Amino acid sequence: MFWKAISLISLICIIALGILLYNENNPRNANSTKNIVKYLVETIDTLRANISERESDISLLQYYIEKLELEFEMSREKGRYLVINRHASQFCVREGDAMIYEGTCGVGVGKRKLTGRIYDFETPAGLFAVQRKIVDPWWYRPDWFWKEKGISVPKNMIQYPKGISYNAAVAFYNSLSEEDKLRVRAVPGYLGKYALQISDGIYIHYGRQRTGAVSHGCIRVSEKDAETLYHLLDLDAPVYVY
Repeated sequence: MFWKAISLISLICIIALGILLYNENNPRNANSTKNIVKYLVETIDTLRANISERESDISLLQYYIEKLELEFEMSREKGRYLVINRHASQFCVREGDAMIYEGTCGVGVGKRKLTGRIYDFETPAGLFAVQRKIVDPWWYRPDWFWKEKGISVPKNMIQYPKGISYNAAVAFYNSLSEEDKLRVRAVPGYLGKYALQISDGIYIHYGRQRTGAVSHGCIRVSEKDAETLYHLLDLDAPVYVY
């Protein structure tokens, strides 16, 4: 593990060199990259002082690598984009170097074992994009919803009347007993009024718990933040998650 950690530090050095070379060829980016290079140097010094053979240190190094690589990409962004910091439970919308909007968010809880099977509820890190902007989203409950409750997936799901409107569907669902609500696969209103899809199965949407590791992979925000992000971000807007 020690040598793996050393290799990761070496990669950080390569990234720093790449930023310097990019800066030389693009003088206009000097200010935006100067702080990143400084941060890289400080990070390397910190990591050198704390490297050990513990797995937690390797995970920390991997996190720094992901973060630094994405920050390098962000330094070249000119348009509007979203940044999600999973470890700090924070998000921000930026336009170039300018901060446009910021708030708190909840992210995935990681791997969980349910009825003998391992589920990965981690919010993935990387560069994504706004794939869909949704008004009045539905939540289609995966099988793990029932497994978390220690019950079997219902064989006879309750169906909505054909041609029902969204608002009528919300009223229909709310009229059901608590027992019957467990026999519904598609739930309207649960995700709030607005949602953004950034990857397969990964959405930014409203959630009651929205600080720390609380979700099954999605990014949870307040109702106000969900609406603001819906209007601030265009389709294909970059989304950086680290």
